Amino acid sequence: MDNLLDIRPGHWNLHIIPSSHIGQLLVAAAHLAHRGPLTILDCGRQYDATIVACALEGREEIADRIKTRHAFICSEAVKLLQTTPVSRTPVLVLDLLSTFNDENVQFRMRQFLLENAIQNLNRLSRNAGVAVIVYPPPSLPDSLRLFERLKFAASKIITYEVPTPAYQQESMF
Repeated sequence: MDNLLDIRPGHWNLHIIPSSHIGQLLVAAAHLAHRGPLTILDCGRQYDATIVACALEGREEIADRIKTRHAFICSEAVKLLQTTPVSRTPVLVLDLLSTFNDENVQFRMRQFLLENAIQNLNRLSRNAGVAVIVYPPPSLPDSLRLFERLKFAASKIITYEVPTPAYQQESMF
């Protein structure tokens, strides 16, 4: 999964992963921090410092390179993106769309905020690469529309799927 986080300046990639693989993704983020600073914007309570610390084998000097910020609703996610300065530090955005699935916020407002988020992803990717992590969306029309809009805006889409087993146990009945 290290190649999943191939973050390059000048564009942002949309990574679609199964939620069961967040641990592997955080290990990959820890490996990325070996190369230099990393900003993680956690939009879905996905960041687990314990996993990262284990992957870093307790090396505090590398752990200190990782700066994390958190958002819980879509307006906070946009604020995180807006207030993140353009720099050469790669940015990893965890579970961005989870904050946009709040049905208490009118769909038009969520669309507006997503457009603002996309503008800021483009801004941040100018000098440093950006990786946006999302999970497959719920089968709700609004969620699917937001997901499709984000896919359309991405520089590149990388889909990581769970491999199906090579064999299946035969049913006895």
